Amino acid sequence: MARRPSTRTAPSGSAYEAAVRYLAGRSHSVAEIRRHLRGKRFDDAAIDGAIDKLRAQRYVDDAAFARYWIEQRDQFRPRGDRALVSELLRKGVARETIEVALGDRPADAEVQRARRAIARPITRWQTLEPAERKRKVHAFLAARGFDYEVIEEVIAHPEP
Repeated sequence: MARRPSTRTAPSGSAYEAAVRYLAGRSHSVAEIRRHLRGKRFDDAAIDGAIDKLRAQRYVDDAAFARYWIEQRDQFRPRGDRALVSELLRKGVARETIEVALGDRPADAEVQRARRAIARPITRWQTLEPAERKRKVHAFLAARGFDYEVIEEVIAHPEP
């Protein structure tokens, strides 16, 4: 069977302009921008040039992005450190950068985040037997990337 000619066209505009439009919605990691521009069919030289220009203008910084992402998660959708590391790795942030961003937080921050994460659903579980409530809390927090020790601390002492 003969191959059909490619209908892919050259991207319109510059890679830099496309990256700036992509950054308009929210902050992104360098790897996310690179992936986005490749999807728009820009060549590697154009992508590298756009990323270099964005870095020079301080529009792109993976360390700042990791701090931003962690801060947003803490405020709106609390997650455990395991989940945060996983999310940021998928976004292309280096493990060392993630560890530095996570290291800036107080020691009991994860327990506080876990308590905030269950604040709403715990009200539905108040009528359950204690063993069933413990199972629900454990499953809920484990699914959000909280460590066993943190989960046990929250179950043992639900209020600070």
